[in-house]
Amino acid sequence: MIAVTNMFGKNQTTIPKEIRNRLNLKGNMLIEWDVNEKNDVILRFKKKYTEEECDIFFEHLDKIRNEMDQGKKVIVDVEKVLKES
Repeated sequence: MIAVTNMFGKNQTTIPKEIRNRLNLKGNMLIEWDVNEKNDVILRFKKKYTEEECDIFFEHLDKIRNEMDQGKKVIVDVEKVLKES
């Protein structure tokens, strides 16, 4: 899928509706920009977490630390932690 947008005077642009729908993008997200060795631009859309969500996750860190102290490999799924709380 190719979509074209304009870049305006203050270097602003709009993410096309087709892209937003296909990627299920919502407002209040972070966009991570990366450029590879071929000068291809790679965008990653990241959810912004609320202060309350961060508090919930930080409370979960003790459990993660305990598992790591026991030598366990820990893979953390932030969304899963928040859903379980």
